[in-house]
Amino acid sequence: MPQPGAMMPHAAAQPDAPHPNGLSSKDVERLLVSPNAETRIETMNKLFHDLEAGALSPAERSLAIEVVHCFAGDAQVAVREAVAWQLRNSPLLTGDLAERLVRDVGRVAFPILRDAAGLTDDLLLDVLSDPDSGKHVAVASRSTVSARVSGAIAERGNVIAVTALLRNDGAEVPDSAMSRALDRFGRVRMVSEAAATRPGLSLAMVERVVAFVSDSMRATLMQAHGLSRELVERLVERGREAATMRLLRPVLRGAEDIDAVIQWLHTNRRLTPVLLFRALCAGDLSLFVAGMAVRAGIPAENARRLAWDDGELGMAALMKKAAVAPGLTQPFQVAVGVAKRMEYEGGDDRREDFQAEVIGELFTACTPTNDWMVDDLLLQLFDQKSEEVIDRGLDQAGLPFSPVRTVQ
Repeated sequence: MPQPGAMMPHAAAQPDAPHPNGLSSKDVERLLVSPNAETRIETMNKLFHDLEAGALSPAERSLAIEVVHCFAGDAQVAVREAVAWQLRNSPLLTGDLAERLVRDVGRVAFPILRDAAGLTDDLLLDVLSDPDSGKHVAVASRSTVSARVSGAIAERGNVIAVTALLRNDGAEVPDSAMSRALDRFGRVRMVSEAAATRPGLSLAMVERVVAFVSDSMRATLMQAHGLSRELVERLVERGREAATMRLLRPVLRGAEDIDAVIQWLHTNRRLTPVLLFRALCAGDLSLFVAGMAVRAGIPAENARRLAWDDGELGMAALMKKAAVAPGLTQPFQVAVGVAKRMEYEGGDDRREDFQAEVIGELFTACTPTNDWMVDDLLLQLFDQKSEEVIDRGLDQAGLPFSPVRTVQ
């Protein structure tokens, strides 16, 4: 990585007198050696103004471009971010420099990924292998997105990136990518509505989207695509019968199963906050309460009273006692809040309604977030297809037996 001091000999070689409205050698020296990021950014903005105005001599321009490249590798993220915003749609952005910036941290890469022209699909696909959700959102928001890149976003992007993609009229979203997006996030209202309002939907995709959207959005689809009410009603019923909307399955039958599984998981250090969060959002409230009680070392009834406390102290105290990161309190509180509002006790009769409500509420209340722990928790929930979530969590936990499944 270039060091600021490395450019000092070039700066000293320039005349001391300032170029009219431009940088002097002292400006350049100040830019390179100042330990203050704000000072360097302020002077750098002046440099970009001169470059864009064409007011520099060839020698000055060469020096200025060298300075730009130097500060694209500055030790402070704020300086690199400022360079990226200046270069995002500038002719000064070379291919090598663009690749260097998009592989930086998310806040530096974002403006280049979203706005810079000429980035190849291969580079964008490589960037999408990075788990940074901010980069995914940036790529999904580009003025044009190819079918290949759309497919990768639908497969790997989190719920916000997929929503951005479906809202982007400049994105080419083939049926395969649309179908994958609906598989993962169809029950999230923002995603289903973004899909429903995309122009040029194929009839196959209209049929899929109808099952996910509200009555008002169905009316919009009917008008836009000339669908009869009878056809829409049949499509909705077909979706219900296929049970594609079930996010999670009940895991256990009876208190004896819960106690046995919880104790085994706890003994083997597999009773993780992620697994308990999945159980909570699945509607397996007894499993969630029992797991939190064991982690906290308190009776299950005490854990339930703390979790269901109408104030803010109960859940926070339970999370602390159970050694769950306090930053995760909000999503747990949101999920319990849905159960309280719906007066849902964990039965099968309203399980799907509860699951869908929890997903929608979590998306509304907890996204976007700058907390990586919350992002990771929600991503592990949102990224699962219906029946995979609890099954995969228990499989990964390494249970030595198969819990009894509720008959579907």
